[in-house]
Amino acid sequence: MEGAEQGSAVEGGRHLACTQSSVLLRLVRRVRGEDGLKELLDLAGSTRSIAYLDDVTNWISLDESLALFKAAAELTGDTHIARRVGEEAVAQHAGTPVATLLRSLGSPEEVYRQITLSASKFTTITDLEPITVEPGHALIVSRVHDGFERTREHCDWAQGLLGQPTVLFGLPPATVEETTCQARGDDCCTYEVNWDADLAAERSNPTEHIAALESQLSAMTERLESVYASATDLIANTDLDSVLARITERAATAVRAPRYLLAVRPDDESDLRCHHSGFDAAEAERLATLLLETPADELPKTWLIADVSSERRTYGRLVAMSDSSFFPQERYLLELYARYAATALDGATALDEAKRNHEEAEALLDLARSLAEAKTSGEVAARLADAVPAIVDCDRASVWVWDEDAQVLKCLATSGVEFEDHATHFHADQSPSIPDQLEAPSTEPIFYDRDSDDPLIRGVLERYDMAALVVAPIVARGEFLGSLSVVVADDPSRLGLSRDLRDRLSGVVAQAASALQTARLIERMSHQASHDGLTGLANRGLFSERMEQAMAAAERSGRPVGLFFVDLDCFKAVNDERGHAMGDELLQLVAIRLLATVRAGDTVARLGGDEFAIILSDVNDADEVDAAAIRVEDAFGEPFVIGEHVLNVGASVGRAIWPDHGSDIEPLMRRADSEMYRAKRAAKQRAA
Repeated sequence: MEGAEQGSAVEGGRHLACTQSSVLLRLVRRVRGEDGLKELLDLAGSTRSIAYLDDVTNWISLDESLALFKAAAELTGDTHIARRVGEEAVAQHAGTPVATLLRSLGSPEEVYRQITLSASKFTTITDLEPITVEPGHALIVSRVHDGFERTREHCDWAQGLLGQPTVLFGLPPATVEETTCQARGDDCCTYEVNWDADLAAERSNPTEHIAALESQLSAMTERLESVYASATDLIANTDLDSVLARITERAATAVRAPRYLLAVRPDDESDLRCHHSGFDAAEAERLATLLLETPADELPKTWLIADVSSERRTYGRLVAMSDSSFFPQERYLLELYARYAATALDGATALDEAKRNHEEAEALLDLARSLAEAKTSGEVAARLADAVPAIVDCDRASVWVWDEDAQVLKCLATSGVEFEDHATHFHADQSPSIPDQLEAPSTEPIFYDRDSDDPLIRGVLERYDMAALVVAPIVARGEFLGSLSVVVADDPSRLGLSRDLRDRLSGVVAQAASALQTARLIERMSHQASHDGLTGLANRGLFSERMEQAMAAAERSGRPVGLFFVDLDCFKAVNDERGHAMGDELLQLVAIRLLATVRAGDTVARLGGDEFAIILSDVNDADEVDAAAIRVEDAFGEPFVIGEHVLNVGASVGRAIWPDHGSDIEPLMRRADSEMYRAKRAAKQRAA
């Protein structure tokens, strides 16, 4: 950002991402130690710092890259070090946003199909084009841009790098053969890439696949931490420029591009604020003016542009500049950071206006700090309800969130009032304002008193002795998330919709919208990480956690815990004869039936394939466990109907009881597994 080493100002060019130099430093350090890194820079004639070259968000020129390769080869005695840099790129940077982005494409074939776009994350001077891509094979052509000379070192690096997309998916590196070489005088470099398609299809290396999934989860965690860090910056720094600089810096980490520019004006009378990476200050000022004064459809198509705007106003734009296109996911990420910039600007202007009332301004800051720490929707609502009376002149407050699945508006938190159970959730047909918001979300606050035409609101006001209330909808990106309700017990004029009240409510619900979105993202990711994607049941990890919790609770209560293993009979035949799609539908129907056999506090999990587990918590005795097992077996008494197909599928159930069959989870699982296979053998004998 401003003040950092700039590629255009230092050693002239932003041609290759420092993912390359970062790996190179690691290889040299491995052979020559820390002193070897200084020797490397001296021998290459580089004026860069080691920290700059090790930062994957930075870029260097083609000449710098070549000098570093040659110096590294001389220092280490490894003439193939360029290729090794390519080969180790994924291993060293498996958790970076770029690796996560490529992995999200779903398969090695799709990465190779998108190689033109993928390559832009590593180089701005080389085009890669997929000629043919099929399972197990890809033919890739590479050409350096006019004005640049292809070198043997960069051919080797590309050859090593092209073998790595398979590694992203837990597979061995692909084999890469260069059949033509531009550095040797050919028109282009042609690479034949081959990998084991059967292995990719069968996922026969679970260890590497699990490692790939773990690295993806790690990267998602790092990305969430970056988002949290940006949110924290909004309230941890009082200097607006520091906040905007950090947001721009984090955007550059999440969305890879050679150049970045954030150009905003806090208000119409303010000077232009500019934060940038990749060019000098004069060029940044010129481009900032162009960015703000030119319609988006007239700017270069290879620029990824996000408006820095909020309900309050449009402040400017955040742009990532490249010579190629971007992935769709990167647009979402850039827009996310643009919204953070808008939130920062909203906060700055709101604080300027709030200087007339120091106490209220402090309350807004406390709310921001509080919401930044909240991790669930319930926590966000509770912190919001507690903070609002200090910001708005009201006696009570409540936070309501729309539950899309249940189709109800639910009260998640209150301050100064306790609602009866029947008044904590409302269906859309109980108030005209709810369907209005769902159909056309609006952030405009609405005033109600006891003369209101809305019978639901009028009834609540009378029931709970309220004089008036204002409902402030919580809306994000055109989606109705819920509402904030502020109430006065007397003098309805206290809630007159003045500009000051509108501004305060707008600031509160803007922060609430951002916090609720973040909380929902965390909750959704937490659910996905702990539940089976096909059936929605608990996965193996959550099953183990629930089992430990159940046994710990049982030790305190002295009541037994039941454990069932359920394995479908003849499921393989369904897959083989009817296809995997029908097999998947059958597993979903099985999950529904199993859930119907247990209590709300019990756990049904899918352990893998056609194997399920059930945890019965807090049971009275072994007879209750036996009765539950019979219910599970009876659940398979009726056939499963899928379209026109009627499937008679049974199940073998194995059971174990804590503490009778073991005091730890492992012996209990072995017992249940053994009993399940005993039941399966008995069923086969009966069938014979």
